[in-house]
Amino acid sequence: MHARKTASLAIGIATLALTSVHAFHITGKAPSVTFNSISDPNFNGTVRATIEKAMNDKLTAAFNSTLDTANKALSGFGSQKNLAEGMANANAYSSNSATMQGYGNYDLFAVSSGFMLGVQAPSPDPSAYKSMGDDITNKGDVYAGVGAGFTYLNVGINCSKFLLPGLYLNIKYGGLSTDLSDFSMDYKVFGLGASYRLLEPKSLIGLVKWRGISASTGFYMQMDKLNFTVKPSTFSTDAKFRESVLASAASAKDTSDDEAILTEMGYGKGSPDAKVLINPVFNMGLDVTTYTIPLEANTAVALLWGVLNLNAGIGMDLNFGSAKIVLEGKSDADIKNKGNSSKVTFSTATVDVDGGSDNAPTIARLRAMTGFGLGLGPVKIDVPIIYYVASGFAFGVTGAIVW
Repeated sequence: MHARKTASLAIGIATLALTSVHAFHITGKAPSVTFNSISDPNFNGTVRATIEKAMNDKLTAAFNSTLDTANKALSGFGSQKNLAEGMANANAYSSNSATMQGYGNYDLFAVSSGFMLGVQAPSPDPSAYKSMGDDITNKGDVYAGVGAGFTYLNVGINCSKFLLPGLYLNIKYGGLSTDLSDFSMDYKVFGLGASYRLLEPKSLIGLVKWRGISASTGFYMQMDKLNFTVKPSTFSTDAKFRESVLASAASAKDTSDDEAILTEMGYGKGSPDAKVLINPVFNMGLDVTTYTIPLEANTAVALLWGVLNLNAGIGMDLNFGSAKIVLEGKSDADIKNKGNSSKVTFSTATVDVDGGSDNAPTIARLRAMTGFGLGLGPVKIDVPIIYYVASGFAFGVTGAIVW
C-alpha cells in the first residue's frame, strides 16, 4: 500500500508539466462473479448460464450506478478554478518568509532565516479556516488554499554609505522538500528586495524608540509542487442477486431449485444483499508558480532597549503566475456481503480517477501587517502577521542577526 501511494505521488509530480487540463471523471470496469464447486445437481447447463447472467447483470448495474453516484457527488472537482486561484494566492502570501519588516533600519548587515504559512480562506468567517480541509475533500472546488515558504538565507545590506542614504537592499533564497505517506512538497523561493527610509528613527519617551517609516518593494519568485491524497466518502449500491435470480425463474419448481442454489451460495432467504463499494481515493497534485511584486510601508516601535519590538504596516502585492491541478488515482472496488466465499468469488475491479484545472493568482491584494519581536543585542526573533483583504492570512517566525 505504501509503495502504491509513493508511486502515485511520484507520477503526480512527474506528469504535472505534461498533462493538459481536462474534465474530472471516474471510470472503471465492473467486477464479475465466478462459481466454485456448487454441489447442487440442478446447477448445470442452462440453469448455470441463467443464474450467472442474472448475477453479473445485477453486479454491472450496481457498479455503474455507484460510479454515476460518485461522479455526481464529486462534480465539484470538475472545474477547480476557485481552488487553483486560492492555492496560487496562498503560495504568494507565503513568499514573505524571513521578512525583516520589524527590523528594517539596521546599521550595516542583516542575515535572517524563517518560515511562513499562507492561507486563503473561502470567507472572513473564522470557522472557514477550520473547515477548509473538509471543504476541499467534500466540495472539490472552493476558494481556498494553503502555501508554505521557508527561506534559508535572507541577506540585507545598508547601502547608505556607498550608494544612496536610506537605501537597503536584500537577496533571499530558500526551499523545502518533504515526503510523507499522504503528502509531499517540493518548494523553492528566490527574491530581491529594496527598502528606502522615508523618516528617520527617533527616541521617544523613556525607553521607547520609534524606528521611523520605510517604503519597500522587490520581486519574489516562488515555486511549489504539492501532492496529497484526497479520500472522499465511500459510495455503495445494493446488488440484489437473490431478487434478480428468482425473477428469472419460469416456474414454481425453478424457483424452488434456484432457492436451494442461492442458499448454498450464501444468498438464501434472510441473507443480506451484496453491495458494490467504491472509494475513489486519488492524488491531488499542484504545480504552483507565483511572481510577486510587494509595495509596502512599515514602521515599528522598540521598547526596553529593543528587547520588545512592535511593528505595523500597509501594502499591496501584485501577483502573477499560475496554479495547475492534476487529479489522478487508482483504487479497488469492493463487494460487501460476498456470500459463501468457497462457493462464489468476485473478480477484482479497479476505479480510475482523472481530471485537472488551472488558474492564476489574484493580481492585486491589499494587506495590513503587524508583528512582535524579541531582541537580545544583535539577535532578533520576529513573528510577522499579515492579513490580506478578503480572507487571506499569513504568519511565520523569523530569526535574524543584525549589526
